[in-house]
Amino acid sequence: MKVLYNNSEIKNGAFLTPFGTRFEPKVEYRAKPGTLYTLIMHDPDAVGGNLLHWVTVNMDGQTGDKLLQYKGPAPPKGTGTHRYILLLYEQGERIKARLSERGMSMAKFYEKLHTNLQPISRVYFTSKSQDGGRRKTTRKKKKNRNTRKWRAK
Repeated sequence: MKVLYNNSEIKNGAFLTPFGTRFEPKVEYRAKPGTLYTLIMHDPDAVGGNLLHWVTVNMDGQTGDKLLQYKGPAPPKGTGTHRYILLLYEQGERIKARLSERGMSMAKFYEKLHTNLQPISRVYFTSKSQDGGRRKTTRKKKKNRNTRKWRAK
């Protein structure tokens, strides 16, 4: 599996900024005819425990069903470096599950899918807070035009 952000393939352990990963990456893999796949991206270092950032199931090489839309990394300040792991699995059968929550252990996640997943590939990168990927803006103080100038007589 190849994972590309901004048309650049990421290597295991690479450091990427939240700003550089804010958009869904392109994922390339070799699909066997008649076989379905599952793609998961999660952060095991999230403050409240494991956080699912992206889940697509029933992938056939062209299309798939998104259980959770892509949510780019945004580690909070002071939480150190986070690992973002992308996992590609071969599915045993079509998945009909639904997901709404992102915070859950991988064991609970696998239980919700109700299918057998065979691991095929794993790619990970790291990221660290940079104001959540947002650019800093400084606000200018507004001058109070209602302030009157006065002089002592």
